[in-house]
Amino acid sequence: MRSVVVFLGLIAGAPALGHDMPVPQTAQAPAHNLLDCYCRAQGKMFAVGEKACLKTTEGPKLAQCQMEINVMSWTITEVPCPDT
Repeated sequence: MRSVVVFLGLIAGAPALGHDMPVPQTAQAPAHNLLDCYCRAQGKMFAVGEKACLKTTEGPKLAQCQMEINVMSWTITEVPCPDT
């Protein structure tokens, strides 16, 4: 009985799930549906179809965010990153 009271006390004191989570910020598409999945790179979140410059063994390359079998991933292109 004592363990049930402790357990219920822990549940009552816990914050509601999901209510204190920050809203994700997209890198280039602020109108993107926030419930959709994202790729991550350089501390930012990218929506499907967005591109980012990623480091590869062949130097910096342009990559595109895509969904592959329910998993978000980057597809590396042969296009070098544009000079900024």
